[in-house]
Amino acid sequence: MKNLYFSSTGNCLYVAKCLGGECLSIPKLIKQGIYEIKDDVVGIVFPVYGLCIPPYIEEFLQKLKVECNYLFAIATYGCFAGSVCNEVNKITLANGRKFDYINSVLMAENCITFADMKKQEGDSKKQQDAIDQIVGDIVEKKKHVKRNSLLSKLITSSHKKKYEFPIGNGITEEVTVNDACTGCGTCSRLCPMGNIHIENGRPLFSKNCISCGACIQNCPKNAIHHNREKSSARYRNPHIEIGELLIS
Repeated sequence: MKNLYFSSTGNCLYVAKCLGGECLSIPKLIKQGIYEIKDDVVGIVFPVYGLCIPPYIEEFLQKLKVECNYLFAIATYGCFAGSVCNEVNKITLANGRKFDYINSVLMAENCITFADMKKQEGDSKKQQDAIDQIVGDIVEKKKHVKRNSLLSKLITSSHKKKYEFPIGNGITEEVTVNDACTGCGTCSRLCPMGNIHIENGRPLFSKNCISCGACIQNCPKNAIHHNREKSSARYRNPHIEIGELLIS
């Protein structure tokens, strides 16, 4: 089994690890130009952004060629997933492959402009039970697509028209770096887009941001802040170390 994942705070990586098999970072695959995957079972684990599939992930899937007997997708979300499972079900990979299993799982909310991170424990029996159920489904190679309500579909459709996380400036114009910054470069090594560079001991942001927030959430000195954050508290999945999230 190969699990392809994208994770800024460790939630998706934790789910991928729970599934077993080999975990492959999507940003690293993109960086290496790898878009062909072969195995008996292949999975995609990604976060929901703005009730939608992140464009970064959708573009990757449109280029991806997978040869396998069983293909699944798991979306993690922090409050409401909209109709993301329905959106995934519309996707056909570059070699014509469709998904056999699509599901979503509620995790800790990690959007700092939406929720206070100090209230996000990110670990509960209910959460683990949901992950274990998904693991069991995949072990059995169950064919299933989680149903989304008509209301969910309408809400996601509305969000897509005014999508708040396009690739481009992203959150770069709303981010500040305070004097606690040591220029360690962790933010640069976390960025999936190579959008952050260290110059004169300070991070500089270009305009190729996907608003993942990895730089903010994982700064060792808590020196990077969003001007609309709910608090200065930060979140990372309690089972994941920062080194596991580094892209370079």
